[in-house]
Amino acid sequence: MPASPRLISVFLRFIIEGMTTSRTALCLWLPTFELRLELVRSPELDATSVALLRAGEGAAGRGEVHQVSERAAAAGVRPGMRVSQAISLCPSLTLLEPDPAHYGAAMEEILGCLGEVSPILEPVEPGMIQVGMDGMERLYGSPADQVTRVLKSLLHLLPRPLVAAMRVGRAPGTFAARVAAVSARPGAPVLVDEGELLSFLEDQPVETLPLPREAIEQLHRLEIRTLGTLGHLPLPALLRHFGSAGREARALARGERIEPVRARHRPRPLRASLDLPTAIGERHALHRALDRVLDRLLAHPQRKDRALKGLRVGGHLEEGGSWQIEVTLRDAAARREPLAFPIRSRIALHPPPRALESLFVEAFDFGAPVTQGSLFERSEAGARERVDPGSDPLTTGPVGRALRQAVRELHLRLGHAPLYRVVEVDPWSRIPERRHALLSLDDR
Repeated sequence: MPASPRLISVFLRFIIEGMTTSRTALCLWLPTFELRLELVRSPELDATSVALLRAGEGAAGRGEVHQVSERAAAAGVRPGMRVSQAISLCPSLTLLEPDPAHYGAAMEEILGCLGEVSPILEPVEPGMIQVGMDGMERLYGSPADQVTRVLKSLLHLLPRPLVAAMRVGRAPGTFAARVAAVSARPGAPVLVDEGELLSFLEDQPVETLPLPREAIEQLHRLEIRTLGTLGHLPLPALLRHFGSAGREARALARGERIEPVRARHRPRPLRASLDLPTAIGERHALHRALDRVLDRLLAHPQRKDRALKGLRVGGHLEEGGSWQIEVTLRDAAARREPLAFPIRSRIALHPPPRALESLFVEAFDFGAPVTQGSLFERSEAGARERVDPGSDPLTTGPVGRALRQAVRELHLRLGHAPLYRVVEVDPWSRIPERRHALLSLDDR
């Protein structure tokens, strides 16, 4: 008896979910993603000139334009322009403050929606996502049908005009798929087969390459403006001018380097929040609130003794909007102070533009499960040994387990452990050198 189509689909999906990369990429790009989300929340602004400020900037009079609407662009307003200059060009310009918490939540919902179509997803930037499509022919049909299936899945989450404005490119490798999406028009996806890859890339501008602006300007001075011209250059000349970046650019331009879509392992984030009774903007009050939220996060039942490495801190601002920063620790930690210090430093560099009405800390990256204790801890198997209350824990008693492990590691690295303890010998001596002595930790 032949298997039903649904059974075949489930079996194929089981095979696909075991994969972590996909050579065939489908790139979804929604230009001015953050501004479009703001217009969905405020549709009355859709017919006006609107500009979104850059996140992390100061007040509106000193900020910088991040994204602009079509009407504002027609008036001469451009991204990166100072607000004062933008208003002089378009006096009716409406300025919107960024809400990064809302944009991040929208991206997570979009990724969750696309996860029902393909398990291999790679977010590139806000509004751009690479979707792995290897093996999808048996599930969804031709490449055009695959695009239709992906866009239909987004209709359950996003308004139809937003989905219709998406630009779609499908090609071998993430670079070619991104180039295809950027060159596509809304409602007209660009689908590139394996045999058409080189001819498609030849006519694309060199600005599509992941090179710094200085390298692009140097290519223009050399009259190199398309990927086809770059691909025909000899490799030694590119190495002489651009080093290893020239080799990579040539391989991308010739379609020789195919970077697959890599499924990103995204552990479920842990979040702790605090609703403030009154809006706070003073630094010390913000630090105290941060300590309380970190204590809640460390006590989260789902943390399971995991150390925290990546933290996202933010909150809702007074009079609307939100503020958000991200901190990635060099070493994962599971105590409040090692977590709070880099966050305070980042807050000092990028403070909230206004007072905060709420504060949250979200852990999105974790280290190995650890139980952090003091280096001079004397507890064995979780119980602290009894010591004389009048004694000094650093000069008397047995060496703790953590300190013994440190001595053992130093022995392996250096051949000896240059660690000593101060031992009281003759405290009443008139000669200071006789009062105490240094005793190697190896002697105990």
